[in-house]
Amino acid sequence: MNKVTLTGHDLNTSILSHLSSNFDIEIELSVDAIGRIKKCREGLENTLKRDRVIYGINTGFGSLSEIKIDADKLEQLQKNLIRSHTAGTGELLPIEFVRGAMILRLNTLSLGHSGVRIDIANLIRDMLNNDIYPQIPKYGSVGASGDLALLSAMALAMIEDGDSEYQPMVDVKVSDGTWTEMKSFEALKFKGLKPVKLQAKEGLALNNGCQVSNSVSGHALDVIKKAFSVSLLAFGLSLQAINGNTSAYDSRVHDVRPHPGQTLISDVIRKVISGSKFLDTEKTRVQDAYSFRCFPQVAGSAYDILKLSDQILSTEMNSATDNPLLFEGSDDTLDSISGGNFHGAPIAHASDIASVAAVDLASISERRVFRLITNRFSGLPSFLTSDPGVSSGLMIAQYTAANLVSHAKSMCFPGSVDTIPTCEGQEDHVSMAPVSAFKLLEIAENYLSVVAIEILTACQAITFRAMEDKINENEGLSELTKKAFFAVRDVVPFLYTDEPISPHIRNIENMIHDGKLDFLAPLL
Repeated sequence: MNKVTLTGHDLNTSILSHLSSNFDIEIELSVDAIGRIKKCREGLENTLKRDRVIYGINTGFGSLSEIKIDADKLEQLQKNLIRSHTAGTGELLPIEFVRGAMILRLNTLSLGHSGVRIDIANLIRDMLNNDIYPQIPKYGSVGASGDLALLSAMALAMIEDGDSEYQPMVDVKVSDGTWTEMKSFEALKFKGLKPVKLQAKEGLALNNGCQVSNSVSGHALDVIKKAFSVSLLAFGLSLQAINGNTSAYDSRVHDVRPHPGQTLISDVIRKVISGSKFLDTEKTRVQDAYSFRCFPQVAGSAYDILKLSDQILSTEMNSATDNPLLFEGSDDTLDSISGGNFHGAPIAHASDIASVAAVDLASISERRVFRLITNRFSGLPSFLTSDPGVSSGLMIAQYTAANLVSHAKSMCFPGSVDTIPTCEGQEDHVSMAPVSAFKLLEIAENYLSVVAIEILTACQAITFRAMEDKINENEGLSELTKKAFFAVRDVVPFLYTDEPISPHIRNIENMIHDGKLDFLAPLL
């Protein structure tokens, strides 16, 4: 079994996506992380002995923060917090998103500013390694003070509770590799684990932050990155299918508008199309349509935005996000500081800008599909069928791409510009990070599907172009696009007659998801 050690500092969107979807990877904490957690808890216990008033530890929560809680009720305070905040609803999240959120929460605790006992961190680790995943609903979070309702659903499955009626359902992998539902106590016992009895600060440390939103947005961005890499190959195939003009990709054009993304993408495009015999064959056509000619500018700008989004989400993954945060004081006690690291604005903003970039990329891809199937633009048979009229070819594949793009456009209104005050006005500005994250996820999948449709269409068009130009694909295509073309041909044949298109789209979608067309990753 592979192992990954969490340090509190090393996660990013690609690593999280990999860890979330590979359940055979064992998660452990670094020695330093364990030391930080223990030291912080020791400092908190020393601080509590001094009878200091600390928000959320011996006070109420939110607008109830002025209410002092007696020492003999501190444990009940934390249990009540988790019980009352488990208020989500809607469809259940896929297990990989729950796993991602649990990994992120453990990584946050490992920074040693949350005040939990090591038992809390160890139980999250053990649940991950024994495939016990709380059932978390989709709706209930406004992204401040974090994903409270959703993370509380996670925490409720961990805690000792004498009232069995409050025990939530969890998903558990059993010995034959299948999944089943159990009550949380039953699942823990089944795997040889024990629930924890929450002590001071620990409930708040488990539900304060936007790890569910971050898990969803991180997964979505990883999907977009996979689709983006393949989209450059799709572009190269489409350009060759129309006998495109390469002047727009001359380095001199991009040197005088030196946006980093544009410069990089133009460099990659030149590598992608290098050696093709299908290009620059129509000497009277001095320029192509914008969906081709302006692709380095559009994709380059999108690349810069996606890179920024990736940096923001990755930084969030390695951050302490609960409140209050605990820091080493002047003696053996801790300084407790109430701040706003739980606020999901970074996740919301990163998700919103990534959504805009992904939709624009999907839109320009669909426009190339339209041109490829349209005879007056491509010079190829209408709808890329040898018998137009009797056969409809790829006519409706473009309709599907148009539907995907239109749906994605409808989700581009930024969730982060909305806010509804909560908690009697104490929380008067919230992030709506989960709204942005879930929209990004849908947009990401739509974008990947559009790229799959362009790949399908471009490969069909390339074969017609090869017949038209009397150059077979193996001789005419550039080396990089040749690899993509024949990889696709292994699962999707040239369509001589009409047949259902959906299975072919799904096959290419799966190839993109599985990294089987990711030939350009080293260049990006």
